[in-house]
Order: sequence, then structure tokens, then C-alpha cells
Amino acid sequence: MTKKIKLLILIFISALMILAWWSSLTIGLSSDEYFHHINGLKRYNFLVSFGEDRNFQFRNNDLYPGLYDTISYTLSQIFYLINKNFYVNNIDFVMHFINVLFSSLSLLGLYIFTKKILDKNIALLSVFLTLANPFFFGHMGMNSKDTIIFFSLIWSTYFFYIYFLENEKIKHLILGSIFVGFGCGVRLPFLLVVFPVILSGFIFLICKYRLNYLYLIKKLSLHVIIFFTLITSLVMICWPHFMVAIENKEGINFLLSNIERTLNFEGPRTGLINGQYYEVFNSPKTYFLKVFVFRFPIYFLILIFLFYALAFYKKKNNFEINSNLFIKFFLINIIIFFPIIITIIFGIGLYDNIRLFLFIIPFLAILGAFSLNHLINFFNKSVKLKFIFF
Repeated sequence: MTKKIKLLILIFISALMILAWWSSLTIGLSSDEYFHHINGLKRYNFLVSFGEDRNFQFRNNDLYPGLYDTISYTLSQIFYLINKNFYVNNIDFVMHFINVLFSSLSLLGLYIFTKKILDKNIALLSVFLTLANPFFFGHMGMNSKDTIIFFSLIWSTYFFYIYFLENEKIKHLILGSIFVGFGCGVRLPFLLVVFPVILSGFIFLICKYRLNYLYLIKKLSLHVIIFFTLITSLVMICWPHFMVAIENKEGINFLLSNIERTLNFEGPRTGLINGQYYEVFNSPKTYFLKVFVFRFPIYFLILIFLFYALAFYKKKNNFEINSNLFIKFFLINIIIFFPIIITIIFGIGLYDNIRLFLFIIPFLAILGAFSLNHLINFFNKSVKLKFIFF
């Protein structure tokens, strides 16, 4: 990739980031955001009162650990201390400022992770394609859950990649565990989302220490305890309903009831996909296919299709994906498709297009960026390739 093209991509990314921040700070509140603001307020009051303020029940907020809502509300108090009137009259600005900040940090994580496993050019293109995807772009400021899930996923994946494949240092384990706990503190099922990353890492270590299993077990036993301790602490710290249930020796029953209610789904009963209504409890098996085909930008789909064409292209040339790259792209595909397959198998209710699976868009963008990078590199090779690129 030439310097001019890199500069052009950076200009596009900068323009989109400016537009994302401006849009986020001026768009106003969506209906769900009042819930997150009040939820954060009640849990903040519970914490600063050291558990004395028991007025934390609000609608069905006992279903959510509420970590990010609490952090978001706590950060918003900085604005309150600086200018009370501004805070009161511009709560949408304050909430969206915090949301878009975390979304921007997640894109930074995408760049750093992709640069780590692939290269700088694909990392830049991945960020560009993610920003250019209307689903991710549109949620950067006003979504207090799904963009945060990606923030947790990309940073936990990055630190666990270093931990498992490079050094197994406890500091990377702690950082990875903190981000997993952060994601679980938003939605408990996040542990299922990050599961393929952790499982792949364990498989790698088992292969690495195949002649010294006792050493591996001894070393990992402490690390596993640290992992689950950090996750449990972050899930519990802003979940007063769970704390009170533990006080009353009903912690396990609370969690089981919470899981049952989550599976029964307390949300919209009907959805709309490709002009057809459907029951959320009976979401069509082709839901994801319809979203990808009818809702995603065409150029995005073409780049994804081209990636799989390149992946199976056997000719010995620059298009070939070697074994090392294949393993990395295999993991990325597992991160993308594992939650989709689980959702289809268990018939989990789907709605709001791809919102609940917003975290897969940047990983799809990595695949598309690989294709786009090859198109750019071969741009000057022939008239035919110029036409294809256009």
C-alpha cells in the first residue's frame, strides 16, 4: 500500500470519526437511554451509601449486572461538578460523550489487535470498514450495551492473545480478565461470546506443554482462580440485587431465576425483517442470512465473499493464505460464527436487526480488510484489476 493511499484512508477514518462524535453529541436521547441513566443513578447511590440506600429496584433492572451504567453515571458526575446547569440540561450530550469515547477506544483496540496479528495496512482498513458500516457507526454514541460488549471483547481478546501465545505473564491475564469481567458486567452471556478465544488459548497451551502437563496444571490452577475471582468481583460490584440475595442466602436461586427470565425474554414480542413480521420467540432460522444479504452494504458483502474466495485459492501467488494466517483467520471466523450458531441451535429470540451481535461487525471488517488490501496492492497490475477495484 502506497503512502498516498494510507494518507487517504487516514483522512477517511478521521472524517468518519469527527462525524461520529458530532452525530453522537447532537442526536438526542433514544427511548432506552433513560433506563440506563436511572439504572446507573440507583446503583451509584447504593455504592456511595455503602449499601444503605436500598432503593435500587427499577423496572426489570435486576436482570442486568449494571457495571457500565454505573461507570457511565459516575463519569457523568465530572460534568456535574464542573457545571451543574450544563449537566442537567444536556444529559444526552454527557451520556453520548461517554458512549462514543468507549466506542472510539474499542476501535483503537481493533487497530492494535489487527496490527498485532496481521499488519498495519489491514488494521487501518479494518477500522475504516467498521466505521463505514452503518450499524456500528449509528450505535457509537447512543448504545450503552452492544458497543461496550465489543469494547470488552476486542481488548480481552488482545490481552489473552498475548498471554496465551507469547508470555503467559500474569499482568496480561489480569488485564484480559478485567475486560472479560467488564463485558459480563454488561451482559452475563458475554462469557459465552469470549469462550472461543479462551478455549483456543487453552488448546494452544496444551499443545505447547504436551510433555509437561503437571507444570501446566500447577501454573494454570492459580491463574484460573485469578480469572474467575476478577470476573465475579466485577459482575457483583454494581449489582445490588445479587448482593442482597447473597446476604439472604439466596444467591444461587437469584442467578437461576435470572437465567430463566433471560431465556424467557422480557422484550418485544414481534420483529420485522425484510418486510415480514415474525414472532421473536420463533425467530426464523434464516434471520442472520437475511440481515447480511438485505441490510449490509453491498461493498461489505463483496469484500467478505472475496475473502473466502482468496482463502481457498490454491495457486502459489500473493493471494495464498499460508498456514499461520489460516489459523488466525480461523479463530476470527470462530469468534464471528460461534455465537450465531449457538443462537440458532437454542432458538434465542432475535430483534433489532444485528444490534445484539454488533460485536461481530469489526471482525467481519478484518476479513473484508484483507480482501481490500489485496485489491489495493494489485490495483496497478492490469486494466482488469483496476476495473474490479472500481
